[in-house]
Amino acid sequence: MSHLRHFAQIVFRAVRPRIAASIFIGVCVSLLVWCAPIGEVALPPPENSSTGNTDALTPKPFERLAVKLKRGDTLLTLLTQHGVKPPSAHDLIAKVRPLLNLRQLRPGNHLELVVEPENRTVQELEIPLDGNIVRAKTAGQGWTVEREQVSSTVVTRVIRDRISRSLYENGVAAGLSPEQILALAGIFEYDIDFFSDFQRGDAFSVVVDEILYANGQRGQRKIRAARLAADGKIHSAFYFSPEPGRGFYYDHDGKQLRRSFLRAPLSYTRISSRYSVARRHPIFRIVRPHQAIDYAAPSGTPVVAIGAGKVSYSGRRFGYGNFVEIAHSSGYASRYGHFSRIAPGIRRGAEVNAGDVIGFVGQTGHATGPHLHFEFLQSGRKVDFLGLKIPRIEHLSGKALERFKREREENLAWLRHRNLDTARPTGSL
Repeated sequence: MSHLRHFAQIVFRAVRPRIAASIFIGVCVSLLVWCAPIGEVALPPPENSSTGNTDALTPKPFERLAVKLKRGDTLLTLLTQHGVKPPSAHDLIAKVRPLLNLRQLRPGNHLELVVEPENRTVQELEIPLDGNIVRAKTAGQGWTVEREQVSSTVVTRVIRDRISRSLYENGVAAGLSPEQILALAGIFEYDIDFFSDFQRGDAFSVVVDEILYANGQRGQRKIRAARLAADGKIHSAFYFSPEPGRGFYYDHDGKQLRRSFLRAPLSYTRISSRYSVARRHPIFRIVRPHQAIDYAAPSGTPVVAIGAGKVSYSGRRFGYGNFVEIAHSSGYASRYGHFSRIAPGIRRGAEVNAGDVIGFVGQTGHATGPHLHFEFLQSGRKVDFLGLKIPRIEHLSGKALERFKREREENLAWLRHRNLDTARPTGSL
């Protein structure tokens, strides 16, 4: 260092101070570089070097896409929409089918796709359904498929509210699924007309069992109990199995809710004309009996058989227009007139069940507007269907009735006293 200091003094005397300082600094830097050990000097990388830009070398992670099935979607259309070629998609579906009932896929179900980010090819597929996850992965020229069971717990919930718009809208807002509301309609279809019997302010309470899976998926089970206010009455339903593998819905007294006949043959706007022995005919302008019920409804509205029976007439018939008659057990018969068209397969001798579509509302025959002309006969005599007391199919008795009452009281406690958000585990699957 003494030699360096001496050299600096000579330079400062020989040149101007500012120039000398610049020379001195340059010499110092040169000496430091010359004296540094090999391997410790970091040179700047060339402009075209990729050092420091690790993104160009690191592969992008696969993307996971959550896909919700829409109405009309199938697994095949979903795969082809995301770039899977039809032969490969068919191969995947063939391998999934033994592990999964593809008919259970519904609008609203969620699937997950794993996609390679560069060429957007599907690498994996996950289908969560009914407590299982089916996974498919690409393997060479084909797919490997496996199924994993997801642990679950059954919980009981109570959902209640009042009707301000419709049972469907208020039910969905309260937490019922569309499928559960349709189930309610099926439970009470013999006692309640869901299109006309409800009034604003009518209350409903439903006890439902749900399956909660560890992956967050929910599954639905049967409705355990329900109470609906409709048509000025309180209607109750309790699910009960009088014997293993055979269950039905019963009222408070243990009478099965199913009756011989439905409450109405269609979803109508209003009753335009009731059963009457003295009504002024709208076309002929004379007073004559109207021993039928006219249900006003838009053209094309489906009409169903009110009960099980055999078709005794199907075709054109005078003022009835397109007409169907069904013979039921115990001497009952039902007649349906003014159809725009009769449903396929509804011909003489065909057997039908309650709820089967037999035709569609129209204006054929002597009709001033689209409506259903409905007649009900008992032992060949026309009677007022709305005033008829139709017996229930089954009434519990003995030990089955005692067991039903115990289960009914437990469900009544839920219906009456539990909060909307109450849930309790009732066991594991």
